[in-house]
Amino acid sequence: MTESNLPDLLLDAFDDLDRVLHNLSPADAVRHVDGSSFAWTHAHIANTIDTWLNVRFQKLEPHRLIGQQRFRFGGTGEAEDWHEIQTGVLEVRESACSYLDRAPEADLDVVHPYDGSMEHLKESGITLRYALSKFITHHYFHIGEIATKRDRLGHSVGDYPGILSNSI
Repeated sequence: MTESNLPDLLLDAFDDLDRVLHNLSPADAVRHVDGSSFAWTHAHIANTIDTWLNVRFQKLEPHRLIGQQRFRFGGTGEAEDWHEIQTGVLEVRESACSYLDRAPEADLDVVHPYDGSMEHLKESGITLRYALSKFITHHYFHIGEIATKRDRLGHSVGDYPGILSNSI
């Protein structure tokens, strides 16, 4: 997929999320801060990619950990093992990136059936273009949340400019 920059923007979102989580101790990662742990949020973000891109688009089985219901919207906010979450997120990303690397540009606008919780998408279906845009937005929503929480804890996470850092 070369003409669209959406996959590249998603990779930037991965990098920015990793940067905002950098140097987080395992104890801090699983500790609840304002309703959820950082580990749960990390798994939650990856759950969307697993559910939509890996399961719906690629027809793969859900990831054994990241694909669990507890990481979906409305979950408990709890995750017990930071290292296991990090490994699971990497596995979900690798599968997604492998698919994006081989998907032709024309696949961006192919409509796929949607059977998830968003009622309005059940009628229209979803395209890869829509899914990638949703993933990128979802990442940055939670990057801001994580940065804010870590800042309040006294952690310095810096900036997360993504692709914008190349134009400064």
